[in-house]
Amino acid sequence: MKLIDILLENLKIPFPNKELIKIENDLGNIITVNCEIPETEEEKSTGLMYRNDLCDNCGIFYDYIGDGFWMNNVKFPIEMIFINDNIIVDIVRALPNDKTIITPSKTSNGNLEVNDGFCQLNNISIGNKIYIS
Repeated sequence: MKLIDILLENLKIPFPNKELIKIENDLGNIITVNCEIPETEEEKSTGLMYRNDLCDNCGIFYDYIGDGFWMNNVKFPIEMIFINDNIIVDIVRALPNDKTIITPSKTSNGNLEVNDGFCQLNNISIGNKIYIS
C-alpha cells in the first residue's frame, strides 16, 4: 500500500461538510455550485489533491486565504475565484501540479475552486455577487 493511501485512509473525500453557493452572473442568472467545505486541518491542507476530477457544478470553498494556495498533487486545471465580502475580486487559472503559491491580486476573504473554464461557460466575472447559504 502506498504511503499516501495510508495517510488518506481516514479522510473522507469528498468532504462531508457541504454548502450551496450561488453566483449572480453577468446576465443576472443564478449559477449554483455544490461546494465542499474543508473544516479540519487535514481537509484544508488536502483540498483537491489526489482526485481525478471535480463534477461540473461542484467546487470547494475556503473561507480564508492564509498564505495562498498551490496545486501540488492536483491532477486537473481549476479556476480559483477569490471573493471579498460576497463580491468576486479576482479569478485565477491554476494548472495541475504547479507548486507556485497562488494569491489574489486584491484583498480577499474567501476562495471558491471550480473546474477550469467554469467562469467563461457560466458568464461569471469579477464584480459578480456570491451568495453563501
